[in-house]
Amino acid sequence: MWSTLGGESSEGEEAEAAFQRIVNELLDLNLKIKDIYPIYDYSYDTEDKINYVFYGEVKSAKDFSSLNEGAFSWVAFNETSKLQFTAHAKQDVIVGERVISAKWRDDEAKKLDLLSETTL
Repeated sequence: MWSTLGGESSEGEEAEAAFQRIVNELLDLNLKIKDIYPIYDYSYDTEDKINYVFYGEVKSAKDFSSLNEGAFSWVAFNETSKLQFTAHAKQDVIVGERVISAKWRDDEAKKLDLLSETTL
């Protein structure tokens, strides 16, 4: 079974800071808060807590083979359909892909706008 990263926030810790800390602890990646983007949040019917879904922009892929805990791997979105996720994790991946793709399209449109402004 595959899973997305998960963890708990510390008392008084903001959700983005918790994501940043968890990614650092599990993957030894030092994300900056400015590179962390919210996707959505929700609560389980059976649990009394809010689940936050984020993604972080990583400038270059890291090799995770030296990590002591867990087995981590980079996976392209088109490969995720082959992986067995829990229903909640699968929903997180689907919504995440849509949000990330929308941001990418928006960023590309902004680049085109800047390019057209500089060529006028």
